[in-house]
Amino acid sequence: MSTPRIPDELRRAVAADLKPVRPLPAPWVRAAEVGVWAAAALLLVPALFGVRDDAAALGLLMTWGAGIAEVAAGLLVVAVAMAEGIPGGGLSPLRRGLALLGGVAVQVGVAVLTWMRAPAGGDAAAHGGASCFAMQGMLGLPALALAVWLLVRALPVRPRWAGALAGLGAGLVADGVWHLACPVCDLGHVLVWHGGATVAMTLAGFLLGALWERRRLSRLR
Repeated sequence: MSTPRIPDELRRAVAADLKPVRPLPAPWVRAAEVGVWAAAALLLVPALFGVRDDAAALGLLMTWGAGIAEVAAGLLVVAVAMAEGIPGGGLSPLRRGLALLGGVAVQVGVAVLTWMRAPAGGDAAAHGGASCFAMQGMLGLPALALAVWLLVRALPVRPRWAGALAGLGAGLVADGVWHLACPVCDLGHVLVWHGGATVAMTLAGFLLGALWERRRLSRLR
């Protein structure tokens, strides 16, 4: 049985389309690009809004330490999202679920520890929760947009999962940064408004991944 001969025109078309491909950077390298925005936000937010009023009572560890730790956790989750863009790679469903739960645990842990360390009457400086939600959205959207752009360039196999993880990472980064400025230690405020902003970022990332997946499938058809 002879093998069908490939037409010369097809050979020439394929040869003309061949281009060198630059290797995909490691997930932590791509997450570091989001880290540039996170570092800039850590410098700009305290400069523009000031450090929270109860910073002296909370101490350096629960102010700057907690905020930076949450930003680092967010970048780690973004790196996990970037791993979803490696052909044949990515994490198992269990590990993806653990990454999501771990990110949530970090934000809740920071909220609880800050509340436990809060000085008596420290919540008198409380301000509207909607403003915190909006500020975290403004801080998180650039990180999410950059992360999704990096994911799309890598052609993720599971774009919805990758988008959700990127959204969670961006939400954690935003919450860590805003932790330095928000003067409210009340647990209800932080869990509802700060946590709600992170949930919204996670859902936004999931929806962006779903839209990109739908668009890619429509093109293939």
